[in-house]
Amino acid sequence: MLVLAFFIRGLKEFGEPTRKAMIMELAIGDAKARAFGFYYFLRDGTVAFAGFAGGLLWGIHPDVNLFTAAAFGVIGTLYFWVFGKGTHSLKNW
Repeated sequence: MLVLAFFIRGLKEFGEPTRKAMIMELAIGDAKARAFGFYYFLRDGTVAFAGFAGGLLWGIHPDVNLFTAAAFGVIGTLYFWVFGKGTHSLKNW
């Protein structure tokens, strides 16, 4: 099971080179290293906070954790559906 867990965790890294290239492409010439570091600072801070919040919610009840995660997933999906680039917004319907 541990080998399977490492394999599944490794699948996350498939998008990493593309993500790094996008950060570098969008950063200002003299600030590429700062932009890269700031992106990972924000990302890792968000992940750490989410893990802490998930632990608190789990302490209330595991169902609260599940339903809160599902609600954030639905909210994020709807937000992207309406405002995401390359998608049709509700205004165009």
